[in-house]
Amino acid sequence: MNIATRTLLVATAALTGLAGTALPAASSTTGAPTTASNSCPVKAWGYRGHYMCGTKLKAGYIDWNRDGRTDEVFVIAPNRHIWHTWKNAGGWKEMPGRGRADDMVGDNGTGSRSRCIIVYVIKKGYRYYQNCHYNGRWHNWTTSG
Repeated sequence: MNIATRTLLVATAALTGLAGTALPAASSTTGAPTTASNSCPVKAWGYRGHYMCGTKLKAGYIDWNRDGRTDEVFVIAPNRHIWHTWKNAGGWKEMPGRGRADDMVGDNGTGSRSRCIIVYVIKKGYRYYQNCHYNGRWHNWTTSG
């Protein structure tokens, strides 16, 4: 794929923002999508999945209670869907709210009652979005910038 075509595809995907598309075929072992040429493997707590090569995977390893151990892992899949897993999740789970992203920023609210994950979508000025977990569940994606 040449640079002009790739740029056009990225721009088109960015214009859709957080609007979703159908998931590709899922892995039978993790539920995480595995079909894409820009797919890099990731493993957390024995759960295998794939993330979009070139995204800030390190930003997705979150230590919510600041005890020095990872509590939850977030990835941007090759199809821009946002997935997460934790120790007893049973595999990778797609984040609710049909969020889409182009890269990971990281967490916000670590150690507090609400836990927020921040991602961005390539648009003019890079639009940041966050989804927060409180009252026992994840909520809607909202813009934070």
